[in-house]
Amino acid sequence: MRLFLTLMTSVLLSSVASVTQAQSVESKAFCVFDVAGASGYVYQTLQTYQRHAIAEGVRLRMQPYTDEDQVVADFRAGECDMIAVTDMGARKFNGFTGSISAIGAIPRYEDLKVLMYILASPRVARHLEADGYEVMGVAPMGAAYLFVNDRSINNVDALRGKRVTIFEGHEDARHMIRFIGAEPVDAKISNFAQLFNDGQADISYAPGAAYEVLEMFRGMGESGGIVRYPVGQVTVQLFARSGTFDESFVRESRRIVSRLYPEVMRVIREYEDAIPEERWVDIPPEAMQDYQEMLRGVRVEMQDSGQQALASIAYNEDMMTILRKVRCYTNPGADECSSEDRE
Repeated sequence: MRLFLTLMTSVLLSSVASVTQAQSVESKAFCVFDVAGASGYVYQTLQTYQRHAIAEGVRLRMQPYTDEDQVVADFRAGECDMIAVTDMGARKFNGFTGSISAIGAIPRYEDLKVLMYILASPRVARHLEADGYEVMGVAPMGAAYLFVNDRSINNVDALRGKRVTIFEGHEDARHMIRFIGAEPVDAKISNFAQLFNDGQADISYAPGAAYEVLEMFRGMGESGGIVRYPVGQVTVQLFARSGTFDESFVRESRRIVSRLYPEVMRVIREYEDAIPEERWVDIPPEAMQDYQEMLRGVRVEMQDSGQQALASIAYNEDMMTILRKVRCYTNPGADECSSEDRE
């Protein structure tokens, strides 16, 4: 009988301890933007983040959103403790990480991998908190390619006069379109694909996943394709108000997100590999160099001309310097690495 009572006491104490531990786990509302909702790869990837967070004592109640503006509004209204948004949403909270999507600033996935490592490092931690908000992590969503309705749009000159969707807040892209003589078509993440598919735009830029997820093959028709040259990188960025989480979790959160990189890239490449080969529009090396120099010229001209105010909204100088150093680390022979007007 004594042994039985001892065993029962042990079980009860263990149960009480488990309940106490479960109650001590912090519960926060995590609002996630994914254009495909809960079935999207961003939302599903962040469920892995959610599992790692609970191991750190933070329980996140995930809520999918298909409207990024609504995520931002709910966050500002205090209905979300943490959010996941794209670069365009990020620019509302942090200019440093919001500059990652600067036009042409990260041309290769190799560059992106180096940058993701840097962002998880304590060396840049001071840039990840601003105006009462903290960056909790940054992960890739895929390179942004030009979806075109005419395969002959395969060089810089061919862009002239074409209608191109421009996201709200992507002022450097708007400047680029005007710089090359094209026509901007105002768009949001919620409707840019529809504008392209309906023929209201000749060109739209998006990750390769949009081919299937947003059915952008419809806007291509029989003669269109995807230019196999990234004009930028799209990322998902996590934000919380400063003080919502303790400092140790903030640091760990950034590391958790950085460790998602291999799995996220596997999914991104699966989407890109699933695009029929005949849909890709390859451009010659000289045209590729023209693209890169044109995009760099847009960034430099925007900062050196009378548009400094606009440049300050689109670009954070510290991030632009880091991105230039990353590009020259992975491609030291590039013209910009020895140019006097380098960023």
